[in-house]
Amino acid sequence: MAADVTRLVDVENGRISRRIFVEREIYEQELERIFARCWLFLCHESQIPRAGDFFSTYMGEDPVLVVRDTEGQLRAFLNVCRHRGNRLCRADAGNAATFTCAYHGWTYRNTGQLVGVPFIKEAYYGALERERWGLVPVAQLESYKGLVFATFDPEAPPLGEYLGEMTWYLDAFFDRQEGGIEVVGGCTSGPCRATGSSPPRTSQATGITSRGAISRPFAVDSAVTFGSAPIRRAQRSRRATATASCSSAPT
Repeated sequence: MAADVTRLVDVENGRISRRIFVEREIYEQELERIFARCWLFLCHESQIPRAGDFFSTYMGEDPVLVVRDTEGQLRAFLNVCRHRGNRLCRADAGNAATFTCAYHGWTYRNTGQLVGVPFIKEAYYGALERERWGLVPVAQLESYKGLVFATFDPEAPPLGEYLGEMTWYLDAFFDRQEGGIEVVGGCTSGPCRATGSSPPRTSQATGITSRGAISRPFAVDSAVTFGSAPIRRAQRSRRATATASCSSAPT
């Protein structure tokens, strides 16, 4: 039974109920109605610049593998082997032409195609149709200003329409210097509990900066003035992605 959330938000007084952060039922509704339908940020293109590069992340509680395949095309799949639902890739990032499940050795190309099944003739009598058992792709995948987004909803509006006026703020940040933005320094991970109702998860924080910010000296005492208030230059941004374990796959 769906939780009644109409009384949990007091728009007039700007208040929200603590139940939003602690009740499991509300959390499950968020997974179903928000994370399963909305466009979600996966990574920045500079994190997978070369053919074969991959990056592991999550969409809600579902583990996802973002890949630039051998031909250079961006792809995203559930990071789950189609055989018994085992986690396929356990590395955070890297470069690979194929991914092999550690459970029974099923092997997939970085295009998602199933290309290797041990003892396929003996165990399946040649009846297994490998073309039907590739990795499960996300419903839609798009990139904006190098930011890679995906959704599980095939009927979701295009990314540009979904972002709407938020693109103005993205443009102001990601287009403010020639050459764009590049993610450097990798991720910092640590255990945390996102809400009282959700399982323990791992939080990843990634720094995003511009080439210009790291290619020239940084003057500690430099400041830029808006009106009469001096504001020190601080070009650091942090983006956090909550992650959690998940197991879901056909037999």
